[in-house]
Amino acid sequence: QAQRLEPDRALTLVALGLALNGRKLYSDAEPHLRRSLELQPGNIDAIAALAEALEGTSNPQEAATLAKRVLASSDAHATANLVLGLVLMKQEQYAEARDALLKAVTADPASSRAHYQLSLAYARLGDRASSEKHLELYRLNLREMEERAKSVRSRTGSS
Repeated sequence: QAQRLEPDRALTLVALGLALNGRKLYSDAEPHLRRSLELQPGNIDAIAALAEALEGTSNPQEAATLAKRVLASSDAHATANLVLGLVLMKQEQYAEARDALLKAVTADPASSRAHYQLSLAYARLGDRASSEKHLELYRLNLREMEERAKSVRSRTGSS
């Protein structure tokens, strides 16, 4: 509804793109994020969100380029580090992926996706203890998210 009321508001477009990314609707998110960047080219959160959408639509090269652009100005950006880690995992560069994913979970400890990918990177590197630790953090974050969703649903009366 916000987009309908203000179709050229960059912040609304970024929020819509983030929501679509969160639902893994990356192809749907991409045009909103690109439009947002036309309106506000330097928005690093929009650039990182677009990188995430592109990684999700199997465009890892452009995703990595955009993630690195964000990291050049904000080394600890959670989404950009997550995207870079995902791309590096696909390229089987596990040590580099681990480093990026560690930065992602440091910046956003509640990121279940980053913890899960980090557990995979550690597993590929043969560090079973660290892999198990991050797999458990992934599970914990999922449970907490489910509890928050239940709480919201009970307060709002929605199913």
